[in-house]
Amino acid sequence: MAKSTRSKVKRSFRAKKRGEGVYAATEAARLQRLNSKLTAKFDDGDEELAEPVEGDAVQDSNLIAFLDAMELDDSANSSTTKPSRVSTHGPRNSRREEWRKSKGMTPVSKSTRMNRQGLPAARRKSGRPSRRR
Repeated sequence: MAKSTRSKVKRSFRAKKRGEGVYAATEAARLQRLNSKLTAKFDDGDEELAEPVEGDAVQDSNLIAFLDAMELDDSANSSTTKPSRVSTHGPRNSRREEWRKSKGMTPVSKSTRMNRQGLPAARRKSGRPSRRR
């Protein structure tokens, strides 16, 4: 029933929201940021290409008020410094692991189960499909 993002109804409603709805200020801020990046890229930031139009004065005042309330990242600083990489290796420290550590247990319990062949049982049922057919 038209749940896809290719649905024309969903796309039209999103376009309405972007134009005049809740997300209009965010969309305007995004367009302004992208426009400033492009003009800086092609003109080296020396002069502005676009001149303000009278109808845009109301939108500009709303945009300025919105930007004052919202903290945006400085694109000049972010382009010169490399972001620090986040390590994804190592323990995840879940609540369960923290609780086990606080009780003096090992963070992950050791399996003592045996399978039919007398070997330690696997954590997952290997060789068995998870999808019902």
